[in-house]
Amino acid sequence: MGIAVFLWLCVWGGMFTDLHYLKSPKLYADFLTTFQAGRALLPILALFVGMILLMAVRSHLTLHKASLGYLFFYSLIGIMATLLLATKKDVGLYWGGLFLSALVVDWLAENLEEPLVQLRRLIDINLFASLVVLVMTLPQTLDVARGQAPYSQFFELPFGLGQMRVNGVGRFALIVVIFAFVRFIYSRNILRYFWGFCLFLSLMTLFYTRSRTSLLGLAVVSLLYVFIQGINLRFLFVGPVAAYILWMSGYKWRAQENLEKLLDLTGREYTWERGLEQVGRSPLFGWGFHADRIMLDSEHIHNSYIHAMIQSGVLGGILFAAAFVSAWVIIIKNKLLQRIRNVPEKEKKPLLASIMILGFLTSRSFFESTAAFYGVDLLVLLPSISYIFVWVRSHPLEEEIVEKPRWKW
Repeated sequence: MGIAVFLWLCVWGGMFTDLHYLKSPKLYADFLTTFQAGRALLPILALFVGMILLMAVRSHLTLHKASLGYLFFYSLIGIMATLLLATKKDVGLYWGGLFLSALVVDWLAENLEEPLVQLRRLIDINLFASLVVLVMTLPQTLDVARGQAPYSQFFELPFGLGQMRVNGVGRFALIVVIFAFVRFIYSRNILRYFWGFCLFLSLMTLFYTRSRTSLLGLAVVSLLYVFIQGINLRFLFVGPVAAYILWMSGYKWRAQENLEKLLDLTGREYTWERGLEQVGRSPLFGWGFHADRIMLDSEHIHNSYIHAMIQSGVLGGILFAAAFVSAWVIIIKNKLLQRIRNVPEKEKKPLLASIMILGFLTSRSFFESTAAFYGVDLLVLLPSISYIFVWVRSHPLEEEIVEKPRWKW
């Protein structure tokens, strides 16, 4: 196991837990509480070790002018705002540390020897984690599919991990859809049948969640794939399958064949107004990490850019938006959507999946707080963006780039 893999597992280890377990009176009396409290500190451990290794790997800590750099400075503004303005500094600093942990470990993977290999390993971990969550929610999905349970906005997770809304489950399902589809299409061995089975289960889960943000993501990645692949008779099934899922799950079931219900923001606009009011009270720096939950009575802001501004002010919001914009600029400027057809299969699978993940999370960012705080979206997004950036850097359009010596772990 490489050091980047170990640290990325630590970053994932903080999922479905938080700081309140460390403050619980049952901290040393209940095993589950102790376990959850220990997991809550794993990303902080990854941050500490990652920073030390990053300083050892590079004598000059320069950030590239792309997504990772913009997100890094966005996080620094948020941490500064936490120190200066937050009402609950310990909570804000904890969540700021979690955000930084993901950035630092991903940044480290970019700067070790064979960065594309390192990043592929992180992407594989993201896929494995998404598959695990998909399996945990599968019994409830099957109950709904067989008519043995009513449709619910919440899924119960086992092992005391709490509840997850359908948007979260749909997000995990679409992540698996993307990776399983790419591996199913481009695999030539018996694993193809395994990925086909995973694709079926993830599409079924997405179908029964009726999550509009994930269904929108399905439409986006389907169009993106068809644009990349071009007209190819082997892949004509993509359009009809995606269209049927969108029509049945989104329009007929979720919206009950009512276009207004399909486009309804379900109260998000009122939360956005409240969030913008808080931004107006501190437009320069925002209010620090986790400010939406602290200042809006635990409400989720459901918009990445407003979420970024309430945490890091207008400047932080601009830097956060620049992370998405710069990723697409790199793709378009380097004609990656056209070049990917001729990429060797070993590199094509993670590269194509990374572009589709970016497409999904870009569309999701307008209706969920995608990557604005530590969470699944951030962990899935970072290695995908980094893989795109590193691949383009090592495969320039015109001139060859001489790679700097890298450490091997």
